[in-house]
Amino acid sequence: MLSPRLRQQWMTWRSAPWLLAGVLIFVQLVNGMRDIPQFAFFLIYLQEQLGLAPEVIAQVVAGAQIAGMVTALLSGPITARLGSKWVLVGGLTCSGLSSLAFQVSSPTWVPLLWFFSGAGTALCAVGGAIFLTRISARGEMGMLAAFYVLSVTAGGAIGNPLAGVIIERYGFVAFSWVAMALSVVTILVVVLLLTSTHDLAPAPVSLRSFWSGVVITARQTNVQMVVGLRCLATIFYGMLTVLIPLLINSLTGSKVMVAAYGTATLIVASAAQLLAGRSADRWGARAPTLVAFGAIVLSGIGLAASVGTLWGLFVFGVLGIAAAWALATLMYVWVSDGIPRAEHPGTFGLLHAVWSLSMITGSMFGGWFVTSIPALPFLAAGLLNIGSFFLLIAYYKRSSVRQAA
Repeated sequence: MLSPRLRQQWMTWRSAPWLLAGVLIFVQLVNGMRDIPQFAFFLIYLQEQLGLAPEVIAQVVAGAQIAGMVTALLSGPITARLGSKWVLVGGLTCSGLSSLAFQVSSPTWVPLLWFFSGAGTALCAVGGAIFLTRISARGEMGMLAAFYVLSVTAGGAIGNPLAGVIIERYGFVAFSWVAMALSVVTILVVVLLLTSTHDLAPAPVSLRSFWSGVVITARQTNVQMVVGLRCLATIFYGMLTVLIPLLINSLTGSKVMVAAYGTATLIVASAAQLLAGRSADRWGARAPTLVAFGAIVLSGIGLAASVGTLWGLFVFGVLGIAAAWALATLMYVWVSDGIPRAEHPGTFGLLHAVWSLSMITGSMFGGWFVTSIPALPFLAAGLLNIGSFFLLIAYYKRSSVRQAA
């Protein structure tokens, strides 16, 4: 047993901002190592091992996104009851359980197990975001958020080749056990090193109280503005992630060119996130957000004008993805700047639900018109983001008045 003095020192050390930031970045890194290759190879598993048709695979993926959206909406009262630490642990547990989908061959059980991936992603996103906005001092949020988001990408870059080797040599079952082992290690790190937050409710939240809380959160003007900003950018992003690789492949027939586009996107978007984070710390989030939304509008117009050319798809596609990634980093600063901390759980849950819905909307909208009028989705989604300028200016005007008061 530790002495009272040593116990106090241990608690102080666990509460240090640098340790909490390090744990969150570690969690994101491991999540990327597990989730990014797991999602990519899950599609192959459904096709090769279960023989499912593409439309059925799309339904399974959409089902997981819907599960994530519902879980995100429920995350507010869950966080109020359990605290953000245990929400994060719950998300990691759900993500680990989803890896069991690679060990069964039943068309019924595989989708049900995969639904845990959507729920786990939502809980991890909300729990991690709450910790992130609570441990960061003003003037440091931008870079911390940039590294936080980039850790997933770095984890994916490490995990993809490792997963490929494991599956090729030992099969999907071995990959499943490795993914679950990563989840167990991450859960232990979170349980041992993260301190519980003081956001517990005195009594269980009833279903009626839950819906009342969601409505109250959604009715707040600042929350609505952040939701609007998140929605506009994500619709454009969801459309680009589906259409650009398909159009490049259709235009050139070269998988190497599609891979080159993916590599260029990864490099430029990562740099854009770091630049956005640094700019937000130095000058505030409003200016870099305006620049990023301006880049999205330019990308949409440019893609519409050059949709039949390889250079246009490449240049403006990379620009649009980089701008969307920068906005994903700046979102944490928006919330920190204009929404009280007590309302962060419900706000982040709502934002993740909006992200899921917007991704589905963007991909479906693009899919409807890409074969008939390929320029239309890019132009419409790009021009739609002009509304973000007015939302952002109004949001920071309201936030300035609130801070002054």
